[in-house]
Amino acid sequence: MKNSIKIALAGMLAMSSLGGTAFAQTAMADDDVTIVYMSTLKANNDDAAEYNRLQLQAEDSGEVAEAQAEVTADPEIVAALAEKSIELTNVIDVDTAANGGKVVYVR
Repeated sequence: MKNSIKIALAGMLAMSSLGGTAFAQTAMADDDVTIVYMSTLKANNDDAAEYNRLQLQAEDSGEVAEAQAEVTADPEIVAALAEKSIELTNVIDVDTAANGGKVVYVR
């Protein structure tokens, strides 16, 4: 039951903080960390602009390094990525959601 509530809340968070990205396209790793895979954005035409933004950012080594530094400075994000077996080198961007949680975009 508790997991069902978490999944429902995660869906609402993902939809509100990502401007239309459906919760099915994200993997909730923790209550305050949402992981969004770029491949799911590419598959959804509604998210094409966000995919294109991230694609450009992925080519900017300075922007990627900044996002990865933010991840390493936050133990909660590090734990969420480890739980999903996602390596730091796959992190492209980190945003702050409306509720203060983190949205981590990965390859």
